[in-house]
Amino acid sequence: MIRSGKDIIFASKLIREGKLVAFPTETVYGLGANGFDAKAVARIFEAKKRPAFDPLILHIAQFSDLEKVFAKPLPKLVLKLAEKYWPGPLTMVATKNRQVPEIVTSGLSTVAVRMPNHPIALKLLKQAGVPVAAPSANLFGRLSPTEPEHVKEQLTNIDYLIEGGKSVVGIESTIIAVKENSIEILRPGALTAAQIRKDFPGIEVFLSDTEEHIQAPGQLKSHYSPVKPLYLVEEEPAYLSDRSGLMVFEPSGFSGRMAPGVKVLSSTGDLLEAASNMFAALHEFESDENIDRIYAMKVKEEGVGLAIMDRLKKAAFRYSEIENYADVNVGCS
Repeated sequence: MIRSGKDIIFASKLIREGKLVAFPTETVYGLGANGFDAKAVARIFEAKKRPAFDPLILHIAQFSDLEKVFAKPLPKLVLKLAEKYWPGPLTMVATKNRQVPEIVTSGLSTVAVRMPNHPIALKLLKQAGVPVAAPSANLFGRLSPTEPEHVKEQLTNIDYLIEGGKSVVGIESTIIAVKENSIEILRPGALTAAQIRKDFPGIEVFLSDTEEHIQAPGQLKSHYSPVKPLYLVEEEPAYLSDRSGLMVFEPSGFSGRMAPGVKVLSSTGDLLEAASNMFAALHEFESDENIDRIYAMKVKEEGVGLAIMDRLKKAAFRYSEIENYADVNVGCS
C-alpha cells in the first residue's frame, strides 16, 4: 500500500535518497525520482513497467537549473520560450548536458525538460534540490492519473504519494523540439500551435510527422489506454446498450439525453474544460462494473481538440481492429 500525505519535506528527502515519489502537477500526477541518479531513474521504469526506449521528462523549479540539464550555450529560443510559458504545461527538447544520465533520455542526445505550474510540485522540486525525472504516475500505456486515487489504483510499489487534489489541466504537457528558428510539436497539449505562432510570429511552428523513432514521451501509437475497449464515433449513437458508456466533449451534435452511461465533459463546449475532465471520466468508466466498453465522440482536430484527439486515438488504437460494433449504428474508428 502506498504511503500518502502532504509532507513535502519528507518527500524531497526520499527523492534525494533515490526513492520514488508521486506528486501532483497542473497536467497529470508524476512519478518522480532524482534525475541525476541512474539507479533511482531505473526504478521508475520498473515501477511503471515502462520500456527503456521511451525517454522521460526532467522537471525543474527555477531558470538557473536550465544549465544543469541542457548543453551550453543555451539556445536563445529556449530562454525566450521559458520566459513566456514557464511555469506551465510546456516541455522543451534540446541537446542535453553531459551529466544527464543516458537512462533518462533512452540514449538520445537530447533531453525533455519542463517547469510545472503547481505549488506543490514547485516546492518539492526546490526542496529536493535536483532535477526530477517524472513521467505520469501510472502503469505504462494505461490511463493517465489526474487524481490521487488514480495513482493508488495502478501503482503499489512506490515510496510516497503527495496528495494534491485534481489536476487542473488534466492532459499531459505540450512537447516541442526547439531548433534555432523553428519549433516542432512532438506531442500536442493545452498550449496550442496557434498560441505559439501568435506569441512568436517570426518562428516556424510545425507538427511532427515522423514515426520512425521516439523523440519524446507520448509518441507511441498506443498509449493512455483503459483496460476496457474504447472506440471513437463520428456522431452520437442512435442506440447504446446498457453496458456501454459514452463520453461527450461538447454539446454540439449531442441530443442532450442523460443516462448513467453518458458523461458530458463540458456543458458549454469549452474544450479546455473537457480535456481536464477526460481522464477522470475514463477512470470512472474503467472502474464501473456495469460498463463493458466505452465510446467517445470525436472533436475537431484544431486547437486543444488536437491534443484531445491525440490522446483518444492512442487510447483506442489497440481496439480499432477487433470490434464488431454490434451495439452502435454509426461509423467508428
